[in-house]
Amino acid sequence: MLFVLPVSLAAQEASDYDRAVAARQAGEDAEAVVLLDRWLAEHPGDSDALIQRGYAHLALGHAEQARADFTDALAVAPDYADARVGLALVQKGAADRAGGFLIAGGAWSTLEGDRPDWWEASLAGEAPVSETVAIGGRAGWFRRFGVEDVELEARIAAHPSEDLWLRASAGGTPSADFRPKVALAAGGDLRVVGGTRATVLSLDGSWQRFPLQDVVTVSPGVTQYLGDGSVWATVRGIGIVPEGGDLELGVLGRIDYAPTERQRFFLGAANGPDTDLGIVSRVTSVFAGGEVPLTGKLALLPSLSHEWRELGGDRTEFRIELKALF
Repeated sequence: MLFVLPVSLAAQEASDYDRAVAARQAGEDAEAVVLLDRWLAEHPGDSDALIQRGYAHLALGHAEQARADFTDALAVAPDYADARVGLALVQKGAADRAGGFLIAGGAWSTLEGDRPDWWEASLAGEAPVSETVAIGGRAGWFRRFGVEDVELEARIAAHPSEDLWLRASAGGTPSADFRPKVALAAGGDLRVVGGTRATVLSLDGSWQRFPLQDVVTVSPGVTQYLGDGSVWATVRGIGIVPEGGDLELGVLGRIDYAPTERQRFFLGAANGPDTDLGIVSRVTSVFAGGEVPLTGKLALLPSLSHEWRELGGDRTEFRIELKALF
């Protein structure tokens, strides 16, 4: 009996940890926390279990509990990379909820042939009005084909639960030449799998009244986070119905990489219908860019894209913006 009892106890404790890991992988994070609480009551210095519980808390939206677990894990194992990544994710979530931002910048496009260049400048911002709601807006100036449009837009974003994000916007262009006279849009994201390998489903839709025609756009998508959560891949469908026309379909793919909390790079390609000038035409494009921090509150957002257009000349665009957090 003296030999059998310790072996049985160890097996029971080990199975609690193993079941917790399996529960996390199955998206059952609440069950994982219960099992890991029991395991850590007997093994308070187990850094692996602390990290597992930290990620389970993070998936459940328990930011402070997750922060405590990752911090305790680093106290035991200062070089544990998974704990540092987890702590960075907690800090990123807090930064996202802490305040608003302003983005100012512009774009310059060269067109194939002798067509004049396109120019663009914009100012956008967002500020929280509560813990779950933020409001913002955007003003854009566009110069194309020798004419100018100024487009205005108001936005609202809501985060009613840890796994749901909602957004809506309304705007338009006074005396529009090529931008939409009126534009309405709404969409949302739903996280269906939590943790560092999260899966997020998206759906966006819009109605735009251009000077030449009305256009309805629907765009479903899915984003899959990979590895430790610093890489994610997005695929979006593009469905456009011009006034009196048939449904036209396309697809967009994109990969993002965020090596640090505020540093990000992306690369993507798309093929599908486009309404940039209010006329639906087929466009194939490739694009790349990123976010490079300059100071604790400022970041540079450069991007470069090229379009092969069915109507009009092919276009290359360089965009540069400055983002300020507050």
